[in-house]
Amino acid sequence: MYLYVIRHGQTDWNLNKKLLSVTDIPLNETGIEQCKEAEKLVKNLNYNLVFCSPKTRTKETMEIVNTKSIPVIYDDRLIERDAKSLEGINTEDFNYRDFWTLGKDKIQDCETIEECKTRVYEFLDEIKEKYKDKNILIVTHNGICRLIHTYFNGFPKKGDISQKGHLNAEIKMYEIKNKDA
Repeated sequence: MYLYVIRHGQTDWNLNKKLLSVTDIPLNETGIEQCKEAEKLVKNLNYNLVFCSPKTRTKETMEIVNTKSIPVIYDDRLIERDAKSLEGINTEDFNYRDFWTLGKDKIQDCETIEECKTRVYEFLDEIKEKYKDKNILIVTHNGICRLIHTYFNGFPKKGDISQKGHLNAEIKMYEIKNKDA
């Protein structure tokens, strides 16, 4: 079983370094072009199911890259970590590294890494069990990409996952070995 994880294309908030979590922002022109480039890779992947965050930017990404018209399941567990009062603030105006460091991430009213990790890991455990005969494309957000990375690779010793995400429209592959094989 393979998971192909792609982050959505660029938005204006990404471009302007504004923290983007649950606000529903569309892709910008660069983001659309990034997704068109990513589609050239995705069309050669062997996937037969798509899971997608229900946000506009991920839906637009999925519509561009999923040219095979594979069935899509929208799942709220793939929505970005909720930054609440930090939403829209420039990432240089607060400690962004602490925001993505386990144990230092209890910032204001934000969803903690542990809270977000719980829902992402539950999602991954569920698809691993329920869809073990499928290869899956997941279209999601950078924070969720970070947590998917930790699911397969663990957390770094210092808990900092700020550098473990994806670039816009970047795809990474993870393999889940079938225990019966």
